[in-house]
Amino acid sequence: MDMLFIVVHVLFGLGSFAGSLMLAVGFKDKFNELNTLQKSGILLTIISLFATIAVTMVSKGNMIAAIIFIALGAVACGYLAFAKTKEA
Repeated sequence: MDMLFIVVHVLFGLGSFAGSLMLAVGFKDKFNELNTLQKSGILLTIISLFATIAVTMVSKGNMIAAIIFIALGAVACGYLAFAKTKEA
């Protein structure tokens, strides 16, 4: 049962990871047009997911993977926050 829990946890984590990256890519051109609540929600989702993964990796002693995930999270947030809005 423990192994099943771990596998399901990993699968949901990978789904969340993919979803947060899809949010970053999907909203890159429209992010500056969103209101503050919408922007905050998207950024909080991305930051929380990457932080959760990094904390889990650090707790298992894998500092390099944690640093990689922190860098990926920073890039995803930077990609959104500093992307230029396309003009029509």
